[in-house]
Amino acid sequence: MREKNLRITVSSLTGRVRSINQDNFYYNGVTLPDDSQTDYTAVYEANHAFLAVADGMGGEREGEFASLTAVEALCAIGEELPSYEQLYDCVTKANGIICERSEQIHSCIGTTIVIAVIKGKRLRIYNIGDSKALLYHNGTLTQLSKDHTAAAALVEAGLLTHEEARKDPRSHQLSQHLGIPPEEMQLSLYQQENIPFAKGDVLLLCSDGLTEGLEESAIIRLIEQQPDSPDLASSLTAAALASGSRDNITALTVFQRRTLLW
Repeated sequence: MREKNLRITVSSLTGRVRSINQDNFYYNGVTLPDDSQTDYTAVYEANHAFLAVADGMGGEREGEFASLTAVEALCAIGEELPSYEQLYDCVTKANGIICERSEQIHSCIGTTIVIAVIKGKRLRIYNIGDSKALLYHNGTLTQLSKDHTAAAALVEAGLLTHEEARKDPRSHQLSQHLGIPPEEMQLSLYQQENIPFAKGDVLLLCSDGLTEGLEESAIIRLIEQQPDSPDLASSLTAAALASGSRDNITALTVFQRRTLLW
């Protein structure tokens, strides 16, 4: 039987501070169960993939509701590889549901989401908020997603460096997320398409609990130690937890095993 070209690993930890995991993920129709109160790991193999990570925000169980709503909206697409228009329809629908819940409970809730679509040796990235898509290639780590934060806007304006922004309190001030009423702001689903994804590359989707706990150099070191390991995502989340990350931590990795001809 021919080996599938993608190895996908998932790890999601509640962490030491929160009582509930408000993160969630999506992989070809699979999400973190609504009643899951334990740490979650999984390994998959595929020739193409449709994936996402969502980081919920809100009071007890409400952030969890928001992130689950976001990834469940993607389930309507199933395992087919979606277009930008399909994804935008999904996040718009999820945004409406989250806004309705906010009105019902008289409290603001929301979620970020970062999405990847992989076919052959090309990938596409879409996101709202500050959950990240990072690509490891030949010893370097490149961010493919866009941070929708006040600090990132200051970096774009040349008023902060990337390193200053990482430690700036405005890095947590989201300018875009699901849960913003449409009359206040139109959602902007960032997209980057036709990205090369070569043999030996690793794509990492993660919530900010991972990047708050691990410097870029630490992420690169862990990837280089075990790019094809079924424990790669677990190693990343465990290292972030050990480094003092206080948030929920979710990592989803995709390793490109071989050179493809299409």
